[in-house]
Formats: sequence, C-alpha cells, structure tokens
Amino acid sequence: MPLLALPFLLLSLLDDSPETALEHARIVNLERAAALPNFVVDETATRFKSRHVNPPKWELFDTVESELAVRGSGFTRENVRRNGKPWQKPDLSDFNWGIGFGAGLHQVFSPKCPTILEFQGREEVGEKQLLAYRFLSPPDGCFATFTINGKQHNPAETGRVLIEDPGGAVVYFETVAREFPKGFGADPYTFAMKWDYVKIGDASHLLPVSAEIFGGFVRGDLWHVVVEFKNHRHFEASTKVTYQ
Repeated sequence: MPLLALPFLLLSLLDDSPETALEHARIVNLERAAALPNFVVDETATRFKSRHVNPPKWELFDTVESELAVRGSGFTRENVRRNGKPWQKPDLSDFNWGIGFGAGLHQVFSPKCPTILEFQGREEVGEKQLLAYRFLSPPDGCFATFTINGKQHNPAETGRVLIEDPGGAVVYFETVAREFPKGFGADPYTFAMKWDYVKIGDASHLLPVSAEIFGGFVRGDLWHVVVEFKNHRHFEASTKVTYQ
C-alpha cells in the first residue's frame, strides 16, 4: 500500500465523513491513473444508429471485434474484424469510440482541474458498498475538446463516480457533455465505464470491463455503442493503429 494513503486510512478510523473519503479517493485514483498496467484485452463493440431524434429508434449498424494492446491510458488496436470479417482500414468508419483506459480519473480528481465534486450518498451494488459523488467540470476544464469540421469546443461536463468503500477506487464513471454552440454540429455526448477486478497471471487488477457511449454529429445521425472487454492477459508486442 502506498505510504501516502496511510494517513487517510488512519484518519478514517476516526472520521468516516464524505470529505475524508473523497480526499482518500483523490490519492488512490490519481495513483491509479499514473500507474496503469500494460495488458492485452479482447474488445467487442456493438454499434447502433438512429436517424430519429425524439425518441431515437436504434438499429444495429455493426459489430467490431478487436485485440487491444493497452499501455497505460493509450492503446493500439489490431486483428480487427467487422461483422466477422477482417477489417484492414486504418481507422474505424462513421463513429469512432476510442477509449482511454484511465477515463476520467485525472479529470475528476486532480487538484489542478476545476472539477467540483458533491457527495450524493451511499449505494450497494451487488455485495459492494459504494460512495456516490456527482461532479461538474466547467467549460474549458480538463475534459476533452471536441473537434468537428475544424471547429473546436471544450464544453462543461457533468457526471458521477461510484467509489469503493473503504478502498477509495472508482468502479463506475459516467459523464455527459450537453452544451455545444449553435451550429457546432454535436449532439449531447454520454460516456460511461465500469471497472472490475480481473486476474492477469497471478495478480488481480481493477480494470475496465465495459463501456457505453451515446453521441452524434448532426440531427438524424445518432450513435449508441456498447463495448465489452474480456480475456485480460499479459501484454504482448506488435501494433497497428494507435489511439490516445
């Protein structure tokens, strides 16, 4: 256990307030973000598309299977199959769901970011006790800048994280970006990721197991992507397409 975390664990014996738990979570998750392991994982992404807005009418677009070699927050994608057939193009057409495996950890918890966190309460998910915090990142904060047809905008983002109690690690992250300038060409964007403990060799790691994205660029061009990560294993070499 990192020495920096010990004072907060000792303090938590005397003070189990949401404020104390949050400060402990900052340390735990920033350390996670700075030391993400290298590993290989199989990804299955199912893409749905809707030409209708209110409400969307989702139709299956395709299923993309890939092998990801993950190095920290970045990864390379190889052995791509679209609807069961090899896919040799250099990028993924239509709607790209490239995911950073440390999603949100730095943006939510870094003291250098203007993100505001507010305690929502305690939740029980399965057999786990979790703490729920809502967050708000103002425009031009630490979250990603959207670029469409040469135009850029860094919108406000709101979301929530679920944190292990008492461990402090994030096991669920969700964020929504809604406020885009008129004519920018982006629909509200929602991203969610779930982590769980997986075995790689003899060690257990808390790593992403699923993700879900809603987004779009123009009315009548809405996307919903459901992603699963399975068969986490030791890192192996060889790369083709790189995402950050």
